[in-house]
Amino acid sequence: YRRSETTVADTLVAAMTELPQSKHRLADRLSVVKGRGPDGVVAERVNLDTGEVSPWKPQPSQVTDLNHGFASFARFLPEAKERLAAMEERLWRALGDKAAVVFEDQYISTGGQFYQLIAGHDRMLADLRPEALASLASEQETAEALVCHPYDIAAVLVATELGVVLEQPDGSPLDALMDTTSPVSWVGYANPDLAELIRPKLAEVLRHFAVDG
Repeated sequence: YRRSETTVADTLVAAMTELPQSKHRLADRLSVVKGRGPDGVVAERVNLDTGEVSPWKPQPSQVTDLNHGFASFARFLPEAKERLAAMEERLWRALGDKAAVVFEDQYISTGGQFYQLIAGHDRMLADLRPEALASLASEQETAEALVCHPYDIAAVLVATELGVVLEQPDGSPLDALMDTTSPVSWVGYANPDLAELIRPKLAEVLRHFAVDG
């Protein structure tokens, strides 16, 4: 795309608000300004029963492997589910004892997935549905499939200002034209050490399935 067009990377201010179920009484909201880092993040917790607002400090996980933590590939829908599961399994095997025990967390919302990384709940998440679909389906079927879009990653700045590493599957910064149709693939790591550990192994997995597909 042409850099003269608006992309997600042009975002200067971002906000994220939790909309809890009616039976839940606490909601979190976060806002950031680009370049201010973790100290510039405004994070508040709202009690929906009383209206009380209190500060809280989001903290992405600082653990440097995946053992006994939550990590997963997004596969919410039937399309390419088997392919995505095979890709994920191959990655865990490639990581060996760094991913001997990994728990899955299929949080069916991109913003929610970002929040899971921000709050320290998940260590690594990936949405590679466009890659998996491209190797299995026709261009028309891929275009019609429900995947992540630029508006789904609009709060990326909140996560990255807190130190979460969010990038495209090839390791480049996460970005996309700010439209309503472009498919988006992304990988999120709770911290840079996890990114350095997993990124090269993920690249091997993607190469394998691109050839195998």
